[in-house]
Amino acid sequence: MTKKEIDELDIQILQYLQEDARRSLKKLADRLKKKTSTIYHRLQRLKSNNFILGYSIVINPELLDITRIGMHKIVMKPLNISSLDNMFLESFANFIQTEFPEVLFIALSEDSKVIYLISIHSTEETLEEFLKTLRANPYIQDVDSEYISKIIKGEKLFSFNEDWIKKSKKRKGRKKEDEHETDEEESARTFEIDLDDEEEEVDIIDF
Repeated sequence: MTKKEIDELDIQILQYLQEDARRSLKKLADRLKKKTSTIYHRLQRLKSNNFILGYSIVINPELLDITRIGMHKIVMKPLNISSLDNMFLESFANFIQTEFPEVLFIALSEDSKVIYLISIHSTEETLEEFLKTLRANPYIQDVDSEYISKIIKGEKLFSFNEDWIKKSKKRKGRKKEDEHETDEEESARTFEIDLDDEEEEVDIIDF
């Protein structure tokens, strides 16, 4: 489907679903004063022409077990035959996509020399191992990294991964256990202090 084949009704449908793909098509039909069947068939046409590739959920990254979010610029070593650079760069990007599930975003530069990545890591150790593996690759010339402190826009990059949810739950569980143990230790120390205070009071009174 080309842009010329998309009319105002298609655009309104896409804008409506972009806000929340679970919203009722009947409500949209009522709003646009169209039949629900018309909206439905338009939606099916957008899907069959691959304009809509699917529907997904948006994960809140703050609830996942993520310690560091990195933005990486990977400079590739030039090949002897420059015409193969673009083909090789895309092939290497596909390799990264397959081998590193922690990579959320991959993009290629126009000059076929740089790959841009966004990656997430649960610990500093996994981040260092990730960078060590990249830098050890014989096809990579340099890796330059920056790190994100807060996401303002772009939560849709964080696709659902069961491992990240489980790790987050385990980490929170361990945190609660540590807090519970700390509370018990504080209670024990308080109890000991109370006993000491009573002993001191007894010593002061002389019968």
